[in-house]
Amino acid sequence: MQLPEIWFVLIAVLWIGYFFLEGFDFGVGVLTRGLARDRQERRVLINTIGPVWDGNEVWLLSAAGATFAAFPDWYATLFSGFYLPLLLILLSLIVRGVAFEYRAKRPEENWQRNWERAIFWCSLIPAFLWGVVFANIVRGVPIGPDKEFVGNLFDLFGPHALLGGVLTLTLFTFHGAVFTALKTVGEIRLRARRAAAGLGLAALASAAAFLGWTQLERGDAASLLALLVAAGALVAALVANARGRE
Repeated sequence: MQLPEIWFVLIAVLWIGYFFLEGFDFGVGVLTRGLARDRQERRVLINTIGPVWDGNEVWLLSAAGATFAAFPDWYATLFSGFYLPLLLILLSLIVRGVAFEYRAKRPEENWQRNWERAIFWCSLIPAFLWGVVFANIVRGVPIGPDKEFVGNLFDLFGPHALLGGVLTLTLFTFHGAVFTALKTVGEIRLRARRAAAGLGLAALASAAAFLGWTQLERGDAASLLALLVAAGALVAALVANARGRE
């Protein structure tokens, strides 16, 4: 294995770690508007990720830094070509971090409700846009001879990319529901488990559509094996959730 391949594997591991850990953070943030029924339950959900959300974002810094260090041309093309979605992700992460820290600074209901809305939207937007970005990376985008993105907005937000966004949004929210069930007790845990059952089926359906499309268009034997492993893992997660084994 050559040095570029080693770096590529390392960067892949960093992105996997980020999505695995930050994924349930995003999911819990989205569930603050659907699963929680009042301010107390929203506080419970936020407290489940309170000790870990900022540490999980370190994986993103490491992945971006490794990409810049090992593949500067890839980094430059990615961050200039995908400027709009990456800017929206960055702004969302900034506002989300501020919302976590400032929500409890004042006791007024209106103050806390506004920051809770910020947590919801700034969790939903990155959860969707990360799927759009990586779907474009997998499928490919038009790049000119000077290594600059030469496509248009539709190239970035085409059907395949939007389906990728739906996949990551449903998958992260499913992950967040499972994590909520793991970290809570009582009625909210039961509701989280029921929500995870429906979200898991939605994630399975969107994964089947996205991965099947990608496999037919760009796949080979190795990607087919990865697809089957991913599908099996998702089915296993649904079975474990049905048995209450978060």
